[in-house]
Amino acid sequence: MTESRSRYEFTDSDSVCSNGDPFVSVIIPARNSLPDLDFQLDSLAAQTYSGPIEVIVSDNGPDGQLADHIRNYAGRDALRLRCVDASMQAGAAYARNIGAESARGEFLAFCDADDIVHPDWIKTLVELARDHDVVGTAVETESVNTARALDWTPTTAPENQGQTTFLPYAIGASLGCWTSVFRELGGMSRDLVASEDVEFCWRAQLTGYRLGFAQTQLVGYRLRDKLVPLVEQSYKLGYGFAQVQGIYRHRGCPPVHLRRAMRWWGLLMLGNPLVPRALTRVSRGQWLRAVAAHVGEVRGGVKYRTFVW
Repeated sequence: MTESRSRYEFTDSDSVCSNGDPFVSVIIPARNSLPDLDFQLDSLAAQTYSGPIEVIVSDNGPDGQLADHIRNYAGRDALRLRCVDASMQAGAAYARNIGAESARGEFLAFCDADDIVHPDWIKTLVELARDHDVVGTAVETESVNTARALDWTPTTAPENQGQTTFLPYAIGASLGCWTSVFRELGGMSRDLVASEDVEFCWRAQLTGYRLGFAQTQLVGYRLRDKLVPLVEQSYKLGYGFAQVQGIYRHRGCPPVHLRRAMRWWGLLMLGNPLVPRALTRVSRGQWLRAVAAHVGEVRGGVKYRTFVW
């Protein structure tokens, strides 16, 4: 499939407004996300996009408490806000898929419950999608994080975000996709520990769809500022990305060389917290995050045969 699927004809009169802007369904996977979710909803209410939107909170928590909260949200009607039950399986991929199943919009925009999208977020995704099938934007971390969180997780420069040694991708916290494309691809994989956004974008491109990425930073992305959640997230990201790399080796994804992994472990040992930070320039949180990610990478890489010498 080589032709872009970005333009369609629609019979539903509610799908496209008079100026040609598509009806956008914003999907938010949510689990134990209060009170941050309200800040994200407020930011969606301030979007500059001129077309119609709806907001679907896909409740991935076990208790179903978000439904009552959503019913009482002051801006519910303006956002066409509703909540769907996604409690059958834990995970953002499952929650995004459940939200997309109930979406009425022609275009899907995915963001996370604890982040804050900037006013031009939807507008930029839709403009980019006029010539692409799956789209994304860069994110920033300065506006929503503590000094400790920023110290522990340095932000990747916008021009380097979404880049891998194989194919580019759009982060799930700022990802857009035409609804028909998402459904034709079967949504996101529920079998991954993490990096389901990477796998979805790779699968889309290998199927013939086109990925577009805007380097403009249009989402305030929340970082972990507590050590245990930071380590847990880093481990999952390391494991999940190694898992995806192993799965896609037969499709051309380069393997990870053990020599590179060994070099990283050597640097981590030299930069451990027992060495003064004045020498290593690495904080305790940075070091723990890197160790957890590489432990995950090793475990995932061995299981999914990601490594070569």
